[in-house]
Amino acid sequence: MKLEETLKELEETANKLDSKELSLDEAIALFESGVKLIKSCMGMLNESKGKIDGIISDLDNLLKNGEGE
Repeated sequence: MKLEETLKELEETANKLDSKELSLDEAIALFESGVKLIKSCMGMLNESKGKIDGIISDLDNLLKNGEGE
């Protein structure tokens, strides 16, 4: 699942939790689902950060070695 899709699902989960028509069990299940979605988002963001850090490192190495000239 893509980050955007996961964030949309998380938003929908939060909106459902705002409903006052939920039983305690339903609210707990939605909360648990929301936490899993947050973990998934954090994983995707960390993976993206790692890729970006690698690209920046490669660029720094190119610039330091003068290969970019």
